[in-house]
Amino acid sequence: MNDSSSSSFPSIDREYQEAVGLPNVTGTPERRLLLAILERAILDYVGNEPKEIEEAERWLFSEIEEGNSSQFSFSWVCEQLDLDTFKIANKIRVMPRRGTRKVAPWYFQKTAASA
Repeated sequence: MNDSSSSSFPSIDREYQEAVGLPNVTGTPERRLLLAILERAILDYVGNEPKEIEEAERWLFSEIEEGNSSQFSFSWVCEQLDLDTFKIANKIRVMPRRGTRKVAPWYFQKTAASA
């Protein structure tokens, strides 16, 4: 990623970057919206609120197990973003939980805007 675009996206490790295809995140407002939906679901899943965790887990994984796909489902969002649904789901499953910490995991902490 170049320096001008890196300030608006999460600071994450190389493995996660490759998994979600972040070099291609620039683009249309629609693409950025879908990325925001996916990011919110992941933040909820690794979070510390039981209801949010349960709802995010249901959105992220239930349709994969059932084999269904509808508009704005996890699989549909991944497809629109040209991401491998199963690879992304597996990466999300093993992400460490936030636990009692109130801050986002390191892979979602925003970097400071460059001056």
